[in-house]
Amino acid sequence: MRTLHEEAIEQLELMKTALDAREEAAGTLRDTLDNIATHHWHAYMDIIHLITLHDEAMANVIKKYGLALRDQDDEADDRLGISPTLLTLLLVALIRRHRRIWHIYGWRASPMGDYLKESLVMEREHVAELIAMVQSSL
Repeated sequence: MRTLHEEAIEQLELMKTALDAREEAAGTLRDTLDNIATHHWHAYMDIIHLITLHDEAMANVIKKYGLALRDQDDEADDRLGISPTLLTLLLVALIRRHRRIWHIYGWRASPMGDYLKESLVMEREHVAELIAMVQSSL
C-alpha cells in the first residue's frame, strides 16, 4: 500500500510541475502542458483504482462520494476547466494527504493503534473529498 501511495504522490507532483510550467507558457506549449497535466491526473486515478482494490475502506469512501474511477476507454476532454492556481492548491493538499497515509502505514505501535485507525478513516475521507473537487472541475 505504501508503494501505491508513493506512486500517487509522484503522479500528483508531476501534474503540479506541468501546471507550474503552464503558467509561464503560451500558445501550443500551454495546450501541450494542459494535456500532460490531464494525463497525469488520469494516471493518478488509475492508481486510486488500484488502491481501492486493496483497501476496502478506501473503496467505500470513494463510492460514498460517487466518484467514478476512470475507464481505459473513456475519451476525456484534455482541457482544464478550473483555475490553475486552485488546481495546484488542491494537488498540494492531495499530496500532503497521501504522504500522511504513507506515514501512517509505516507506524506500528500498540498504544497508537486506535488513533491510527481513526486517522486513516479521516485521511481517506479527505482524499476522497479532494478528488471529488478536482474531478468535478476537470
